[in-house]
Amino acid sequence: MREYARLILVLLIPLLLVSAYSVSGRLLNFNGYTVAKARLWQSTLSEWRNCFQDSTKADEVHAVPEMRLQEDTASVFLPVDTLVDGDMPDTCGKRILFFGDSMVEGLSMRFSDYAHENGHDLYTVCWYGSSTTGWASNLDTLRSFLRWSEADYVVVSLGGNELRAKDLGYRAENIRKIQDALDNRPTVWIAPPSWVKNPTITEVICSVVGSRRYFDSTRLKFNRGSDNMHPTFGSSSRWMDSIAVWLSSAQTAHPIRMNVPSRTYPRKWNKRFIFPD
Repeated sequence: MREYARLILVLLIPLLLVSAYSVSGRLLNFNGYTVAKARLWQSTLSEWRNCFQDSTKADEVHAVPEMRLQEDTASVFLPVDTLVDGDMPDTCGKRILFFGDSMVEGLSMRFSDYAHENGHDLYTVCWYGSSTTGWASNLDTLRSFLRWSEADYVVVSLGGNELRAKDLGYRAENIRKIQDALDNRPTVWIAPPSWVKNPTITEVICSVVGSRRYFDSTRLKFNRGSDNMHPTFGSSSRWMDSIAVWLSSAQTAHPIRMNVPSRTYPRKWNKRFIFPD
């Protein structure tokens, strides 16, 4: 009987470890490879959370609903078959540099699926805790990443660490410096999934780069991780789905091919991580 108990224990420990990692808000990286999460456990947890929220009326004020598109999505995004001449998505494969703050990490996994499906090469740089100020003060570093990726298309995700910024003129100048360093490459910006009311940085970004080069994430709702700021990986995946619709529509200044992935691809792409000092 003891031998059976030991065998069960040996099998149970790895299962518990895999389960804990699958529902955690972190990713493990080894030698440039990201350890994938078990989607079954993520789905099960999401379903349990939704049921719990439906049945616990007292917690409704604190519950964060699942991220979803606005109900009037059809008026926000144009279907591909309604795009006018000249605004059709570029069907060529792109070398995409996706850089910014920690939000890059959550979006990259699903972005990788889109890249594989549509013939793009994805290069990501995740600088944890970074801001427009940090990147504008390190333009040589940014240019080195442009050379590394040989990018002909750029996606920027910044602002999450500047939601309450007051020195708006200074932030606008930082954004202009970053734009200039990108040297006229087709570029779009992804607004942070704000967790504060009336974030100032989002308006600054939009005013500098223009509404057709700016995806307004503040319209969406998210499930958040334990820090109540970063979306869960499940919500980040659906966030990326929404961004992809926009990237292939006439609502963006530089539409590219972003067909929905037919499957989940091996999560391998070219990546760099920069950690705070």
